[in-house]
Amino acid sequence: MVNRTLLFALLLLLAGCSNANLADELATTKEKLATLEAELADLKVVEEQHAPLVHIVLFNLKPDADQSALIAEIKKLEEIAEVQNLEVGPFENLGDERALSDYELIMEMSFIDQNDYQAYQQHPIHLALKEIAKDYMGGPPATYDFMKE
Repeated sequence: MVNRTLLFALLLLLAGCSNANLADELATTKEKLATLEAELADLKVVEEQHAPLVHIVLFNLKPDADQSALIAEIKKLEEIAEVQNLEVGPFENLGDERALSDYELIMEMSFIDQNDYQAYQQHPIHLALKEIAKDYMGGPPATYDFMKE
């Protein structure tokens, strides 16, 4: 969205510039674009750092479930604007007898607030994942939600 707006502005500027000024205007516009992109990246990092609501889901899978396929489906949740810091991975046995080894896969994400969480819960991508995941599940998933301190 920003790129299109800047490109349109660039075209308007270029239309009023002489050829001598064209290179200078283009260089200046490119610098401004790079600065805006860096600022947007910084804002995204700040937003992710301030997502205090954490949602964890542990999946109990069927013995023959294709974990890689399910992980690929879970990663589609990144397309939901409200989802921050999505992490997903299989259980790693490190020899700790307290580990929740009955769950083969875990997913963790965070949200800015409960409204974003509710929007995620109703989002079509999430609802589709819930239907798809049924084919992989060996039992109901467990969830754990908490607010970062």
